[in-house]
Amino acid sequence: MLLPIASFAKRCLALVVASVLYASAAQAVTVDLITNGDFETGDLSGWNSTSSSYAEDFQINNGRFNPRGPTRRVDPISGSYDVMNEQTGYGISTLTQFFTVPDRVISASFNFTYQLVNHYASGFDDPNQQFRVSLIDDAGAVISQIFSTQPGDAAVQGATPLSYDLTSYLQAGVGSTLGIQFDVETSYYYMNASLDDIAMMVETPATVPLPASVWMMLAGLGLFAALGWSRKARNGVDIANCDGPVAA
Repeated sequence: MLLPIASFAKRCLALVVASVLYASAAQAVTVDLITNGDFETGDLSGWNSTSSSYAEDFQINNGRFNPRGPTRRVDPISGSYDVMNEQTGYGISTLTQFFTVPDRVISASFNFTYQLVNHYASGFDDPNQQFRVSLIDDAGAVISQIFSTQPGDAAVQGATPLSYDLTSYLQAGVGSTLGIQFDVETSYYYMNASLDDIAMMVETPATVPLPASVWMMLAGLGLFAALGWSRKARNGVDIANCDGPVAA
């Protein structure tokens, strides 16, 4: 009886191992760490906008927002709403959102769509007439400048979707608070940027319990192991009590 039991136990063990490996492979989930990245709430929920000097905060745009300066009304990039900055003179408009990085990160992709118009005749200037996007820490210090306009770029840019792999940065910051910050800095003349479809897509392992059948097989393996040890123990006692040949 020992051989069939051992054979069955091996098959159960192989099935358990396969189930665990399958469950592990199926545990990764993708979550968006950004709240209200499409602004379809119709407000700035989840975001914080600030401004300095003569710049103004970012505003919700539903196609009827008319910013100060030469830029006219524009339709949202997608859906019913996006956001747009405005100003009456020089200054910086910022749009920021902080998020908590999961304890484990497999991959991280940052996506957003922007469009802008720069009315300064000499174009963009780094950093005084510039649109830029940064990954920041919880104190607002820049970890990495993800994107920025550069001298020579087109003054008018239509809706442009961008995507960046930030896996290494989020893996280095697991469990911490990081943020995404958009800046529009104007030192010379009017510039307006619209933003929409902002997302921080992070793939992370999920906690998925093993199926009940696997736990039953594990219990069965434990029972078979107990039976095997018990049988070996009995055999050992019988051998110890058996009278062997008497030496002449």
